[in-house]
Order: sequence, then structure tokens, then C-alpha cells
Amino acid sequence: MGTEKLARYLDGAEAAEALRRLGGESGVTEFAQVRNLDYVFAPTELYPLAPRVRPPLERIAAFAVDMDGTSTTTEPLALHALEYMVRRFTGRLTKAEWPGLDEHLDYPYVIGNSNFRHTEFLIQRYRPQLDHAALTQAFIEAVCWTLTNMTDAQRRRDVTQNARNCGLADLLADAELQRLVGGQSSALPAAVNAGNVGRQVAPLVTKYGPAFRPAHDAELVAAALDVYYMRYHSILRELEAGQGERLARELLGPGGRHLVEPMPAYEIFVPLVKGWLGPEADALYEPLRDYLLDEGPRDQGIERSRPGTAGTRHRHTRAELDSWRPRLGRLAKHFARNPAKLALVTASIAYETHACMKEVVHLMAQRVQGWPVPTECRLRLAERLADCRAVFDGFVCASDVWEARLKPHRDLYSLALFQMSVPKADYRYCVGLEDTEPGIISLRAAGVGCAIALPNRDTSRQDYSAAAEVIRGGLPELILARNLFLQEA
Repeated sequence: MGTEKLARYLDGAEAAEALRRLGGESGVTEFAQVRNLDYVFAPTELYPLAPRVRPPLERIAAFAVDMDGTSTTTEPLALHALEYMVRRFTGRLTKAEWPGLDEHLDYPYVIGNSNFRHTEFLIQRYRPQLDHAALTQAFIEAVCWTLTNMTDAQRRRDVTQNARNCGLADLLADAELQRLVGGQSSALPAAVNAGNVGRQVAPLVTKYGPAFRPAHDAELVAAALDVYYMRYHSILRELEAGQGERLARELLGPGGRHLVEPMPAYEIFVPLVKGWLGPEADALYEPLRDYLLDEGPRDQGIERSRPGTAGTRHRHTRAELDSWRPRLGRLAKHFARNPAKLALVTASIAYETHACMKEVVHLMAQRVQGWPVPTECRLRLAERLADCRAVFDGFVCASDVWEARLKPHRDLYSLALFQMSVPKADYRYCVGLEDTEPGIISLRAAGVGCAIALPNRDTSRQDYSAAAEVIRGGLPELILARNLFLQEA
């Protein structure tokens, strides 16, 4: 390997032959042609996809699991922020003026890719309604809010660069903006917040608005994306400040749901595969059963709809589920002896990932305290769940790679496999869990052939033809009905 040439330069015929040879040597029979962002020179990349590995597996070395919509219920929050962004750059602020994102025409293209690609799509789709004055106002608000509220260095750097690119270098040097930014203190509320930002920046919009001139689409998309981040991050900041219940009522309506919480059975899945459960795992049968029974409750993450449609729960009889109950004890025993490594992988940036997973793991720890298990088990799990980052063997987010290399590119999952120290020979014993088509492609391009789709109500219209299998009952189905894809003795 040390003497192998770094690069070979091929003409078209030689490249085709190299692909044919690659397929023959590695067993690859499928490729994915992935479209790049518009500002990348090559319009597409061509990825060999790892051969599908059909479960069950004789052993499992690791699970690589997506965040939004697979581990957490944060997909609706991201969709809300995208809709807010479109409202701001079109000036259509009420449902009477515009009903919102369309589940059929918009959702398949704004879930699972990078936020830049989501925004790129929405700019193209709603370009006829784009209002330059409305976008100018919203972007200057986003610049001011970000610089006065966010401590994330990358977020501050990006919004500053975007402002310069769009002609607002003088705004960044303005004494009033510097006064607002300089007045921020970790001990005091920021001078600019979601409620007063429009009023605070009004003089700045009047003074510098005419200079706001994105020169091309990449600058336009970047400016709109800053508006998305302002909305998403202002909500997360309020969540961190203890305003979660109020926000949940405003954005999700009444119902007692949390704005950010684990997907159904995630709090069982994690300690189970990590080997933290013993014989007490049997006591968790009823919560899993209730998700899958014909008369089971509806929940935020798994849609109940007609049999055979995407997003449908697989319903089972009580007798069928009872026959699977012994699996829980056997799974707990297996993973206690052979713990699987676990990676969290997301196209969200670092601030979002840490804020959301901190809340999710905190809620998991709270729920564990209500489990019908011995006190020593609850104490043991509480200790394991005390540090969000310590739960995972790999923790990969968009901030770890370049925006143009997010899903469906392989980079996030390749980095997760590296962080978990999984050797290439064991990739076939890894299970990837995703709720989107780009995520499934990313897994298989990274070498994970057992790429499993877990649709939810927001992703139910995605194309899962690249998945090794589609599990429409979510994690409860995966654990109880499918034995976590392990072969049974």
C-alpha cells in the first residue's frame, strides 16, 4: 500500500473499465450517482454501494444511527424553521397568504440532505415569490441575532462571511451593531432576541439594506440559510432556558409532547445494544408491546395509516407479541457479553446536535427512573446517562465535515466508522438506521450494507429502494419483532 500511486489519470474508456474491475473485485453491483451542490465544480459523484447485507446477522459489531427522525423527534422542528425561512424571504407570513410547506411537493426534498441543499431547493421552488426587501430585512435580522446570541465560532464566522459576500461589510463595522454585539454577556440576556430583533435592526435595514446584493445563487442560498438558523437556534436557546413546555404548545399544539424527545423505544434501544441491561430487560416488554398492538397508542414518531402505505405501523396480535417476549432477555444477555458500539450521525451542525441530544438523553434518564426495574438498575443507568457524549462511541455532525460532503455523500458515516474503530472486515456486521433516502445512500457508500430504513410520518414518501430492508414499525418493531437483526439460536 505504501508504494501504490496516490492517483491514476484515466480517460473515459479507462474509467469505465476501472468501475467494471472494481465491481468484480469487491462484489459491487450497484452505484449511486449523487448530485453535488451547485457551487461544486463536478456536477455529480459516483459511489460504489456496499453489497446489501440482509438480516439477520450472526453478530453485530456496531450500530450507526441518524439523529433527526430516527433517534429524536426533531424533524418537525427543522421543517418549522424551513417554513419560517420561506415565509420570511417571500414576505408571506400568514397561512392565509401561504399555507406552508407541501408534504408531497416539498417534504421529500427538504429532509435528509444538508441544510444548504434543502435551502437551495426551496429557493428554486419559490423563486417567483421571492421578495428582495423581505429577504433583506430577514437576513440583517439573522446577522444581528446570530452575532449577539450565538457563541458557536463557526456559526458566527459563517454569518459574517455571508454578510461580506452579499455587500454588507459596512454593516459589520457599524457602531450600533458593534454596541449590540459588544453588550452580550453570558450572565445577562442578549440585547437582541427573537421578540425584538426586527425593531432593533430597523435603522440598520434602512441604512444598509440597499447594499444587500447577492451576486449569484450560492450567496442567495447562504443568506436564506442564515434566516433558517436564526429561527432554529432561537428555539433551541429557549428550550435550554427551560421554555420547552411553552414552545411545545405553540409549535406542536396541546398533547403533552416535548419539542425534542427520543423516538419511541430509543431509551430502551440504547442501553440494550450497549449491554447495560441484564435480566431486568424483561420488565420493558409491555411498553414495546403497546407500541405494536393493534390497539396501541398513536405517537409523534410513527404514523398509523392504511396497511401497505409508507409510514404504517406493523400491528401484531397480543399472542404473537407474547411469543417474542423471551427475546428481550436473550438480547440483553447477548449484548452484555458482546456490547455493540454505537454512533450518532447527523447532518445537523454542532450546536444543534449537542443541544438536542443533551435534552434527549436527559429525558431518557428521567424515563428510566420510572421503569419497573430494581433500584440498582435505575441507578446504574442514571450514571451511564449522566453525560450525553459518553453514551456514544462515535458522535459525528455536520460541523465535522464540509457542507458539500453531507448526506448522501459517505463522509459522515465513514468518519463514524473510524471513530468507533470498526475494521473494514467488520463493516458487514454493522447496522445503519436511517429515516431518509440520502441517509441510506450515505450508509451504503460508506460500506454499511445492512442499511435499514425506519420511515416516520415526515419521511414516509421517500424512496427506500437502496435500503437492505424497510422497518415500518420503528425501533419497537426492530427490537421485539425483528430481534435487533440478530440470528436466534
